[in-house]
Amino acid sequence: MSGFFVEHYVPSLLKPVMIVGLRGYTDLGYQCAKRFVKNFGARRFAEYYNEWFPDLVFVDDNGICRLPRWLLHESSLAVPNVVVLSGVTRVATDDPAAHYSTFNELVEFADRLGVQTIYVLDGLVAEDGEEGIVQVAATSSELIEKAHLLGAQVLKEVALPPAPSMLLGLSHLHSLKAMLVVASMPEPRSSDADVDVLLHFLKRVAGINAEA
Repeated sequence: MSGFFVEHYVPSLLKPVMIVGLRGYTDLGYQCAKRFVKNFGARRFAEYYNEWFPDLVFVDDNGICRLPRWLLHESSLAVPNVVVLSGVTRVATDDPAAHYSTFNELVEFADRLGVQTIYVLDGLVAEDGEEGIVQVAATSSELIEKAHLLGAQVLKEVALPPAPSMLLGLSHLHSLKAMLVVASMPEPRSSDADVDVLLHFLKRVAGINAEA
């Protein structure tokens, strides 16, 4: 096992979806995950640590050290219920075994939580005039058709970065539905407008609403 979870409590969730926002070539997915956690009052219920994360510690303003980690939040105020995985740390190796092991653990964890669909959020730097376009790839034609009907373009004949590649590929292997949702942006650092575009589409394609 390359990684482990520190769980603070076991959430009570009804057929949740999972939103994944990890920092990659851009920070858009991560910023979307942070915004979602804030807007829906999601609570942190677990952290994920991994031996393939960088061998360092972060020191806070009080001098307290902690290892690199990814955070897991949950919200039962969102309908459907939502689990949010977020983080800025990357797997610090190009070894394919490390990526397979890391993301397989996360997909299996999502499966144990009863997650119905995983939505991986990301961004890409676009050509001038192409900002704000949403593109998708998914594990089934039904998901692709739904996103296309909502105005998304379909990613075709591209090699995806390691994180979305592993999450979609391993989800498919575990018979878990998954979709990559990518928004084009003018530069790697996202703006509030970029976050708004991606979250607006996510809520529509996943059918997410705040509980009345």
